[in-house]
Amino acid sequence: MLLSFLFIGTHFLHNVTFPPSLRKLSLFGGEHPWEDMVIVGSLPNLEVLKLKCMAFKGREWEPTEGGFHKLKFLLLAHLNLEHWRADSFHFPSLQHLVIKGVFRLKEIPCGIGEIPWLQLIELYNVDGSLVASVKEMQEEQQDLGNEGLKVLIHK
Repeated sequence: MLLSFLFIGTHFLHNVTFPPSLRKLSLFGGEHPWEDMVIVGSLPNLEVLKLKCMAFKGREWEPTEGGFHKLKFLLLAHLNLEHWRADSFHFPSLQHLVIKGVFRLKEIPCGIGEIPWLQLIELYNVDGSLVASVKEMQEEQQDLGNEGLKVLIHK
């Protein structure tokens, strides 16, 4: 089941009951505070999450423990995120991460590279510091014997 939402108001997430069987979710607009991400993170079967065009607003996102257990794909596109504080236990099943046009984000949390299932990170139109951060993460993982992490950088 895939649900896509174009947010109208800023309290949308508090007024919706998502089906527990939901596997894919795309959110667009709305400018919710990152603290509301706990609602999305609590969806027990969520595997694909796409956050686009200011779906969430704020400089910092620090996921809470206990969420995103089955999340395999995460897209962050056109958000004003500057600091993402996360570790491998926040996204234990993540396989594919895509970041597009998140210009203020300068680095990816180093713990993301430690996710055992992570296979691919894709970057589109991001700051050079973020690119360097991801390349450094990939090198660290290769030094630890994890040759499976691929990084694609699109201009």
